[in-house]
Amino acid sequence: MALLLAVYLAVSMTILGLDKYSYILAGGKRFATFPNFASFLTISVTYIVLVALHLVWVVGSERPYPFAKYRDVLQVSWVFLLLAFLAFPLGNDVYLYLHVGLMNWNGVDPFLTPAGDFLSPLTPFVDWKQTSTYGPISQLLFTSAASIVSLHPLLAVYGFKAICLVAHGLNGFLVWRVVPPPLQGKLTIAYLLCPVLLVEQVASAHVDVFINTSILLTVICLFSRRYATAFLALWGGFLAKTIPIIWMPMLALFLIRQRRWKQLALGLLVSGAIGTWLSMTVLTSVEAWRSLLNPGVTGQFQSSIHALMRAGFETLPYFVLHAPPPSEYKYWLLDLSRYTIGLFFVFYTWTCLRMWRRNYVAANLVADMGWVTLVLMLYATAWLMPWYVSILYAIAVVIPQASLLGLTTLIFGLSSSAMYLLQGDAGVRSLCAVGLPTLVLLVGGLGKGNRGREKRVGGDGVSK
Repeated sequence: MALLLAVYLAVSMTILGLDKYSYILAGGKRFATFPNFASFLTISVTYIVLVALHLVWVVGSERPYPFAKYRDVLQVSWVFLLLAFLAFPLGNDVYLYLHVGLMNWNGVDPFLTPAGDFLSPLTPFVDWKQTSTYGPISQLLFTSAASIVSLHPLLAVYGFKAICLVAHGLNGFLVWRVVPPPLQGKLTIAYLLCPVLLVEQVASAHVDVFINTSILLTVICLFSRRYATAFLALWGGFLAKTIPIIWMPMLALFLIRQRRWKQLALGLLVSGAIGTWLSMTVLTSVEAWRSLLNPGVTGQFQSSIHALMRAGFETLPYFVLHAPPPSEYKYWLLDLSRYTIGLFFVFYTWTCLRMWRRNYVAANLVADMGWVTLVLMLYATAWLMPWYVSILYAIAVVIPQASLLGLTTLIFGLSSSAMYLLQGDAGVRSLCAVGLPTLVLLVGGLGKGNRGREKRVGGDGVSK
């Protein structure tokens, strides 16, 4: 059933993507995802059903799926990987990546020059006109793929998708390396064939696939006690997309907790050298560094608590005569964004303080990295897109003993995939995106210390 749905989804996405390309190229008005109700309904429903099937299989299947080598896993997974590669991206982000790559080819600094100020063959497809939010590693990959735009833009699209497919295959291999038997085979297949990862990271070619590589390399370094090298892995992720910056202080505090002074000093020295090199070469001004923080979404709300509140204010005039106007409640929403960020930092600080409890090991650090990321996305981020959740899968899969984090990630993936179906109603979309994972957390008893009742783990992350 999953294979039939995957074939249908890949074909539908490809037809939609090629039609969109031809339509916009001919001068038609650019649209974000779906041009009509038929494509909207069939693609979004198929995607949700695939995610639900994957969730049921992961939770319900007890087969060990023994494999001798990683290539044996690929032999039973290659059809789905091929379909994800052939499927055309749902959104327009890949055009932005290639457009930025062309900026690099022409010597235009994408961190200081807005994408809207540069003209290229892909300009009609670019949604975001701001400066680039992606680091130098992503820029290098964008530039590599953009080198074949002159042959044909669609070849460049699939060139970048090929890079994403290779990265996803590498990530599957890293999962295979980290997860011990008897869960090794099942969890590697679960990761490789996860519809959220295949659709968002491979089919739609979002750079989050490189963040997953950074996470998995960091976990390997931590479990093998190569702590200084873990800083390099996190920097690799930061140079692709900004979010690993929230994990670096946690790693430093962990090394202080473990009294690994030499490794901490080496990691900080390497970090300082990388930061200095970036400031002297690529990110030569405060404005360039600020560009990485995605300032273009400031004051915008999507699939979040903030968007839910905005939908409530927009609905209020139908029931209250003197409801506050948009000019008034938009400032309240900006204040709400500051408060939620502040509360996130309170949670972040509390999580860091918990490192000083007894028997705190590397697997606990990885789990806490997952929790702070989950809380950031669910409750502090005002602009939440369907592919953001995909990085949580790389954390959850390598610590299966953290069952509540894993289940919440799976449900978050389901609610994120539903964003496409619910895109016509901002309130319901936001309620689903945030509400379903929150319900899992409440039922799971997060407030009663479920994490403390997880299985004891050793320094290599293997359940004892």
